[in-house]
Amino acid sequence: MSTRLTWLLLTLMIAAFVITFTGLAFDLHAAQRTHKADLGQMDQAIWNTSRGRFVEEIKEDFLSTRLTDHVEPIYIPLSLIYWIWDDVRAMLLVQVLAVALGAVPLFALARTKVGAILALGLAAAWLLNPSLQSAVLTELHAIPFAAPLILAAFWAVEARRPWSFLAAALLTAAVKEEAALLAVGLGVWAMWRALGWEKNTAERKRMMVVGGLTALASMTWFGIATFVIVPAFGAAVHQTTDSVYFQRYGALGDSPLSIIQTLITNPSQVWRVASEPARVQYLLALFAGFGFLSLLGLDALVIALPVLLANVLSAFPAQYYGDFHYTAPLIPYFAMAAVLGLQRALAFFRMTSLRSWVITTLALVWLMGWAGWTYAQMGRGPGGGAYDPPTITAHHRLAQRFFAQIPADAPVTATAALHPHLAHRRFIYQFPYGLDPQPPALPAQWALIDVTGDTDMAPGDLFNQVQAMLAGDWGVVDAQDGYLLLRRGEPNKTIPDAFYDFVRMANDPTARAQSYPLTLDEVMVETWPRWRQATIITQWLVGEDYQPGTVRPWIEVRTPSGDLLYTFDDSTPPGLIWYPPQRWQPGDRIRIATLPMYPPRTWGVAAGVVHGPDPFQPAHRLPAADAVPHASLYTPDGTLALAGAWRWNIANQLDELPPELLTAADLGTRLMPEGREVQVDFRLPDGQIIPMRAWLPQAPPAPGRLFDFWLHWPQGIPAGYQPFVHIRQRETTLIQLDGPPHLFIPVPSRGAAINDWREFTLPETIQPGESVRLVVGLYHLQTGERLDILGPDGKLAGNEATLMTYEVAPPPVPDQPCAILSEICRSQP
Repeated sequence: MSTRLTWLLLTLMIAAFVITFTGLAFDLHAAQRTHKADLGQMDQAIWNTSRGRFVEEIKEDFLSTRLTDHVEPIYIPLSLIYWIWDDVRAMLLVQVLAVALGAVPLFALARTKVGAILALGLAAAWLLNPSLQSAVLTELHAIPFAAPLILAAFWAVEARRPWSFLAAALLTAAVKEEAALLAVGLGVWAMWRALGWEKNTAERKRMMVVGGLTALASMTWFGIATFVIVPAFGAAVHQTTDSVYFQRYGALGDSPLSIIQTLITNPSQVWRVASEPARVQYLLALFAGFGFLSLLGLDALVIALPVLLANVLSAFPAQYYGDFHYTAPLIPYFAMAAVLGLQRALAFFRMTSLRSWVITTLALVWLMGWAGWTYAQMGRGPGGGAYDPPTITAHHRLAQRFFAQIPADAPVTATAALHPHLAHRRFIYQFPYGLDPQPPALPAQWALIDVTGDTDMAPGDLFNQVQAMLAGDWGVVDAQDGYLLLRRGEPNKTIPDAFYDFVRMANDPTARAQSYPLTLDEVMVETWPRWRQATIITQWLVGEDYQPGTVRPWIEVRTPSGDLLYTFDDSTPPGLIWYPPQRWQPGDRIRIATLPMYPPRTWGVAAGVVHGPDPFQPAHRLPAADAVPHASLYTPDGTLALAGAWRWNIANQLDELPPELLTAADLGTRLMPEGREVQVDFRLPDGQIIPMRAWLPQAPPAPGRLFDFWLHWPQGIPAGYQPFVHIRQRETTLIQLDGPPHLFIPVPSRGAAINDWREFTLPETIQPGESVRLVVGLYHLQTGERLDILGPDGKLAGNEATLMTYEVAPPPVPDQPCAILSEICRSQP
């Protein structure tokens, strides 16, 4: 393959990466999935640097500096970009471009070791690496800029260019204080590699000296940055002279000295932490990205041990799950180790009878197979296992109208997701900070609020804050669809009707046609698959008979077994606070979106209309057949309806469970095909047989994880009787699931076939390998007497049946969302 062709192919691969991930980064920003933390605060610090105020930023309501947390001199040259394009997207573009260009030194050094074809394969593996992709999609951070610089330093050593090495290594040290440790390792690497060169040559001596000076200077800089600069600036903010980031190692210590002491004196504790399954998986993923070839080049990984151990031993899951920016500086070392490993593997196989082209082909297939598999599992681009493109809505695009009205140098306070769009100014705060800041910070003169987006405030608190501002010296400049632009000194105190567009559509013809006061028209769910996050949106039609304030909408989010997870009263949606039912008029279509939530793996929405003070009393709810006419399941009292049910699949996508599935006799089989059916026949005192079929999953329960099973009653349940379900360990009952049948809501138990969906969670005190059994029976509600059970031979078999005995499985390794937020573990497939 010609040199020109290989460079052309490399350029095309880099261009594809830049186009793809710049587009995704821009879309995340446009869809308001970037926030004050971290894009807004990083961007403001860099922009301030471009204006001569080195990494100055606003913290809460006071003027501060990023030096309270990190030392990042790399922002000085990066800030010059804002004199070319004064837009936060410029930095997102440069971040993607920097990571992509790491493929150039990797290709250049690999070509001299393994040939152009395999060098292209290694460059492709670099660009396919999920950790690098996650780094450029995790808003904005300094550390991803170290990745190409580290590879440039490796290339310079192999090319025997000491001054190029010095520049790359010192720039690496300038990225961030922790990157200085990587530069120390690079200096050691330069000396180590130079030892193998011809003795007594000038280039050998020069590289030895440059490497030694680099290591010494970088270690000195690390000490100054970490133990002098950060404590000096951070003490007043964090009330400690220690870096707050050392507190992420609680199991090993909370200071550098205590952590080092534990590493030396308590290796068993270190091993217990490092050998946790999630951390082992993290290491395996790092090796898999380059086809485990890095195992043959461990000498290149030794110098990265400080940062590798910092990630692997951290108590902060984001550091060892690879889905954030923390892993980016490690990937160059695994890439370099893969180059050396591949070189050594080729040398070995070339001693065999295999032809050179066969060896190259097999090596390329092996490398690309693993790189492709890793991308398919965890990649963040199209076709990747974690591909999660945002949706940019008309609401997001409307924000530009409000941004354009704020003067470029005006002090502003804005809600979290709007902050990064306005950060190119000296004084910008996250609402409600900045109304009365600490001098010398200037108070905000403008406030931009999106009541429908990420605010980091309870909706009621946000509403009260705005009302207090309007009662003071603030007024309304503009408003629409949940956006509210306020200015200090503006005389207008009235919020225009267009503001309520996020809740209300007036004079809707479908609503006008309704005679019933309030009718549920539709239930939708917007999701963020990466976090298994859901926002429930209900649309209600206000009919001609509606009397303002007499009725209100009601939803309950429930588990399949009927446990209540959420109601409108638990966390009132913004729409109900800003535009309550007292203001609704006949003909309105009302759209109510909950705050984002993290529902369990399977969940449903029950809906109704409340006309009394207690929504949990059936007498205070209207008949659901009229209020929720499109439902197929209603509670026995007829006042609640199952409006929809959903289940997260293994790809973190949300599947709707249609009504015909929920009422099917083989519901359990269709949801979980691998399982076992058990039939139990109960005998009433009059001799009538009541059959029940249970579907039990083959996969055993695990401590701390939801376990589903299904009971189907073809003839219903006789009057006066109720099922009991016990989960027992030997003769001890661990869990009782006694109660009437539920399918998200209570369902009528008599007269027709019914499905009864049950769930339980084993206590975490139960150990894997222990046995538990599921026991079922029917008992009389008044007397407590149990019905007899007939065995397969028609003879009496007692008054309870063991459906299945399970050997408890180990709990699954928490996936990344579960590890970050324990509430999300309920939805892990």
